[in-house]
Amino acid sequence: MRFTSIETERLILRPLEIADAEHIFNTWTSDSRVTKFMIYSTHKNVEETRQWLQSVVDNTDNEKVLDVGFQLKETGKLIGSGGAYYQSQYDRWSLGYNLAYEYWHKGYASEAARAIVNYLSANGIKHFIADHAVDNPNSGKVMEKIGMKFDHLGVYACFDDRVFDAKFYIMDLD
Repeated sequence: MRFTSIETERLILRPLEIADAEHIFNTWTSDSRVTKFMIYSTHKNVEETRQWLQSVVDNTDNEKVLDVGFQLKETGKLIGSGGAYYQSQYDRWSLGYNLAYEYWHKGYASEAARAIVNYLSANGIKHFIADHAVDNPNSGKVMEKIGMKFDHLGVYACFDDRVFDAKFYIMDLD
């Protein structure tokens, strides 16, 4: 989805670039604390991060995908990423986010997730879904803070062999 940027109180949500690879690798994709419950495995080298960013750049014009970086206004430092993509099996947009460990528990994930939902809503998207591992309740708190409601229990599978019991949340803005 073609996107320029969004400003919130403390963040600028902006397109990710391949040039961000080394910083992102050093800041969060190589950190097993951050990736523990993510759908992707911990990156072992910057090339893995570069490949992921290439897929993000390749999807820039895809109307069913939005990927953005979370940059601190105050310092310009990129501290995380997130976005949403359309899931036809639910007829909803699936919301996701991740932050560098040092920025956890400061409200940045909620601020970014709310901005993503507001942006998509302003572009006609009103139905959302998100999930988190049962063992990662803080991610569920982010979902609740932005107005999502618990819907059901289930599982989600990662790109590797990991599978997690999960809580699924939905939001309808109609």
